[in-house]
Amino acid sequence: MIARIALDAMGGDHAPGEVVRGAIRAAEQLADIAITLIGDQIAIENELREANSNLKFEIVHTDEWIRMDEDPKQAIKTKEKASVSIGAQMVNNGMVDGLVSAGNTGATILAAAKHIPVIDGIERTALATVYPTAKFDRTKSGFALMLDVGATLKCTAKQLVHFAFMGNFYLSDVFGIEKPRIGLLNIGEEETKGGDVLKNTYRLLNKAEELNFIGNIEGKDIPKGVADVVVTEGFIGNVVLKMLEGVAEVVKETGKYAFKKKLSWKIALMLLAPGLKKIRRRTDYSEYGGAPILGFKKLAIKAHGRSNAKAIANAIRVASESTRQNLCSKIEESVGRFNLKHALELTDM
Repeated sequence: MIARIALDAMGGDHAPGEVVRGAIRAAEQLADIAITLIGDQIAIENELREANSNLKFEIVHTDEWIRMDEDPKQAIKTKEKASVSIGAQMVNNGMVDGLVSAGNTGATILAAAKHIPVIDGIERTALATVYPTAKFDRTKSGFALMLDVGATLKCTAKQLVHFAFMGNFYLSDVFGIEKPRIGLLNIGEEETKGGDVLKNTYRLLNKAEELNFIGNIEGKDIPKGVADVVVTEGFIGNVVLKMLEGVAEVVKETGKYAFKKKLSWKIALMLLAPGLKKIRRRTDYSEYGGAPILGFKKLAIKAHGRSNAKAIANAIRVASESTRQNLCSKIEESVGRFNLKHALELTDM
């Protein structure tokens, strides 16, 4: 099966150079994949020439794209031929199987929402992200998935339950984690904690036989890797994600300061260098292949805005594997079964 992926060549801080090089890298590493580059054809061809690549890519030309600092709603409305919008349309029309973009996050979500139908029975989509966690034994993967982190700011219990199904299949089918542990982010572990939405979500997740629900988890449990999938609404998820990114930056800058400050510290850090390299690799966003926008009938992957060629290649790899595993169809089937079984309970949520 050939996985056909549309790549927004103009999206991201380092587009089109790093994006095109990422496409080349993915095409060299992955079998049975067809990548369509969308953007300024002359700029794309110049990058291909500069990379000395003999690979052939389909190029869809457009002279419109959305900058990282543009207002997403206004840009999607006024730039109908923006590269990310053309990619979403190609997905919807069946010309490709999935879309990858490192561009403006809001614009990517809106382009997908405008052109790609939402799965029947799902009310809201979710932006998911993989983040590193503590790994103290071989039973843990060393990373976890959090959703939502920004697509749907406020959620109902029904929507949060659907997020759990989405995250479950993404980790099990794309990353090969058997029976991912699902945790509901709350202010305490007891099932009585939180407001009505969280209490109802807890009750419904307990009834979801397909899921390995482990109960409520607290903020301190997120970096520990207590859960493989952390379910939360978009506002809280986005705050947590930005906090984790900030802590990583502080640790990095503290290390630089220590290296310069004292000779003894410099010697100690040099001795720790091999271990620090491993930590840096595990905390490198480019290793995880971007953030899927789950809930649509077709696939959309949002790569990090600062993506280099490695990150783009990994995002394409994730899109390819998701396509091969029929991820969206499996989510649709499982959510459909749950909605049917619990129709009366879900009516008022």
